[in-house]
Amino acid sequence: MPSTTHSFGDVEYWNKRFTKEEQFDWLADFAVLEPWLKKSIAERSGHDERPQILHIGCGSSALSIQLRGLVKSPKRIHNVDYSSVVIERNRQREIELLDSSDATFEPTSWSTLDLLSASKILNFGASGERYDVIVDKSTSDAISCAEDVIIELPYQISNLPTTQLNHLRTTKTMFPLDILAHHLAYLANPGCQWIVLSYSSSRFSYWDDRVNTEGLPHPLELWNIERHEKIEQPPDPHDTVHRPPIMHHLYILRRTDVQLN
Repeated sequence: MPSTTHSFGDVEYWNKRFTKEEQFDWLADFAVLEPWLKKSIAERSGHDERPQILHIGCGSSALSIQLRGLVKSPKRIHNVDYSSVVIERNRQREIELLDSSDATFEPTSWSTLDLLSASKILNFGASGERYDVIVDKSTSDAISCAEDVIIELPYQISNLPTTQLNHLRTTKTMFPLDILAHHLAYLANPGCQWIVLSYSSSRFSYWDDRVNTEGLPHPLELWNIERHEKIEQPPDPHDTVHRPPIMHHLYILRRTDVQLN
């Protein structure tokens, strides 16, 4: 009997899912994230009047459209997902939902992107565009459920000198969240805030104990974990049954000045 287990690292799973799924929001609704996003965007606007926002794993969430209301220039928002199916549908839906005939209409950007592929990340970042706010609504959760990633050293994205890299000719097995953190660091401006909404109370806590980082910088060299707090999902006002509160976890990580090339 075939296995019914799905791998969140399998693009075919996501393409098939998004072929049928019109809209789905993981974890909490927009109201939970909105004040934190506003605060982060306002802070980064102090450095750049038009901060660049990267929304990773946008999926079929309404968040992609809701983010438009938080910025002056929607074209500064870049939505990315592993699935080309959902990216193309979202691009079309944005045009349909908004008045694209209006001369002031600005579409957001949409791209298919494998966040765990160094070559795809390098290609995506080839324009030199770097981001000030990264929005991650349970994408870290999904990626953490994917299979480990086998990389070749010397790695294509690194901060080690060439002379040192030449001595590293091997392969290395990496936990996918570590690779995600590494790749996002490459795409982030110093001081960028990576805002994560997760179901996990320990999504990044294992970084403190991790010691095998040969060939790559430790994630905590690239990101400082500035905040972790519990966020309660507002109860459904139409639900007449008393239920225990649903708790999620908000993490805010800030990009350090350590460069990656």
